[in-house]
Amino acid sequence: MEFRNILVAFDSSSFASRAFKNALEIADPNSSKITIATVVTGIYQPSIGFSMKYSKELLEKHSKILKKIFSGLQAQAQKKGLSLTLKILYDPSVSKAILNYVNSQKFDLVVIGSHGRTGINKVILGSVANEVTQKAKCPVMVVK
Repeated sequence: MEFRNILVAFDSSSFASRAFKNALEIADPNSSKITIATVVTGIYQPSIGFSMKYSKELLEKHSKILKKIFSGLQAQAQKKGLSLTLKILYDPSVSKAILNYVNSQKFDLVVIGSHGRTGINKVILGSVANEVTQKAKCPVMVVK
């Protein structure tokens, strides 16, 4: 099976880095396109929960950090002859943002890192990787 349009869910964790490296190995330099999707979830405020209201300064700070990370990923991809696209999604729910984006586009594969939570933490917090594997309309590869 050929994967021409690959999405990598990226949160800067070691699991996401391994997922990205796996996507690079799967991608064909002659025909594959990789999109890096990252989700900005908002700011947690104890009185109201997550808020998507950002100051201009905070958005600029986040954008700088994301662009720096993305340029490092881009350098790795260029060594393999691949090009990357960065998609920044804004939603308090990481899994919802990824699923909405994946299911509205024509991706052949989603590559996502496992976060490694177990036991009660997994039950309480849920799993982004699990939800994406259950609800995505394309194959999903979970990397440990």
